[in-house]
Amino acid sequence: MAEIKTIQVNGTTLAYQEFGQGDKYLLSMQNFFLTDCHASLLGQPPYDYHVFLVYMRGYGQSEHIFDPEPKDYVSIWGQDLIAFAEKMGIEKFYYTGVSHGNWAGWYTAFHRPEMIRAFVCCDGIVQFVKRKEGVIPGPAEKDWDQIAGNEEELKKIAWKETWPTQNPSRLAKRKANEKEHLEILMGRKKEEFQLQNTSMTCCDAESEEELYAKLSKLSFPVMIWNGGLDPAAKAEDCLRVAQAILGAVLHIYQSLGHGGADECPVVTAKDCDRFFKDCQEWPL
Repeated sequence: MAEIKTIQVNGTTLAYQEFGQGDKYLLSMQNFFLTDCHASLLGQPPYDYHVFLVYMRGYGQSEHIFDPEPKDYVSIWGQDLIAFAEKMGIEKFYYTGVSHGNWAGWYTAFHRPEMIRAFVCCDGIVQFVKRKEGVIPGPAEKDWDQIAGNEEELKKIAWKETWPTQNPSRLAKRKANEKEHLEILMGRKKEEFQLQNTSMTCCDAESEEELYAKLSKLSFPVMIWNGGLDPAAKAEDCLRVAQAILGAVLHIYQSLGHGGADECPVVTAKDCDRFFKDCQEWPL
């Protein structure tokens, strides 16, 4: 794992890891990154991206949040990502994320689209959620005093993929991912579990129709990379998002679920690199 560094931006402390060098920047923001995730691989040979993996405010070595009030943290994280790029002198970058790691990318897409060169959205899509409905990641009434640091309880929420496969490399990666994510969860403080985000829309759309109208105005290449068995970002919903974006690419692996990119990071990195290179001949 690369060294974890910290930086002061947007009134908070953000932790990040850096891979590669040069001005071919690629950013990703998540609340955790597994070892050798596809974004980090893009910052190592044979690839030549300058990668920054940024940890969301509230998690890990980024500044923690002790206010229990549910908030639209997607907007806060998106603003943090933009501030991070500006502090680093990065005017334009590629973006990729896995699941919740796409939120900061979509926020930037809607609010500062000129900063994004191209976006590969893995294992998730932007979705409309009515205000004040639903809280992510989980119910506030859980007894986190009993769950934080409790290995048996945390095993229930650790990374898991259960889709049928006989592929030995996938099975080995599943086992490694579950073990590593459990270790990450065991190291978390109570306040990291209690953080409640209220939005997944990443913009101020008041309806699903308005969200798709905003998607239709995006002017940079987008690839939706997903598992056909993903219950959180269903294939038919991925298709609808891709249809709304000018020149978008929809890439679906039938046998993968919601954790496909982390289960097959080598394949995902290759797909990202190929797409980013193909963007030079983007078919508008």
